[in-house]
Amino acid sequence: MKIDYKQNRVFPLMFVMIGATLCLCGLILLSSFNSNAIVGLVLLAIGVIIVFTRKGAIIDFRERKIKYYIGLFFIRIGNWKTIESYSFISILHLNQQSSGYSRTGIKFTEKTKVYRIYLLNNSHREKLKINDFKDLEIATLEANKIAKKLNFEFVIYNPV
Repeated sequence: MKIDYKQNRVFPLMFVMIGATLCLCGLILLSSFNSNAIVGLVLLAIGVIIVFTRKGAIIDFRERKIKYYIGLFFIRIGNWKTIESYSFISILHLNQQSSGYSRTGIKFTEKTKVYRIYLLNNSHREKLKINDFKDLEIATLEANKIAKKLNFEFVIYNPV
């Protein structure tokens, strides 16, 4: 059994807005049905890549492997890695921030609080990221579900 944990976008919010604008401009140019249609197609393709490219992780519970990928729709590019050296699962709290500046010098900042599920080795020094959640209760439920399926112990992060 495999579970696909789609994570956040590859590009920050400011670039996603630019990508949406490129998609809109590309659609407008495509609808003109003249020599600008090729430029519209290129703009649309670039915009779709920026807006819809995501990161993620797939856990294969039978084979005990994990695959980190970058995906666009159904295409997922990445390599499988074994999780045999990991035996614990934990949740860590993180504060994430993404910033950008406008042409007028105004700073745009996006701040989020994240509860991240990790697989840990015996010393808790090596971590494999599984997924991010905004709610601690949902993260705890998902971590317990993964721990049960992989036969791992759910622990508090405590590096030795």
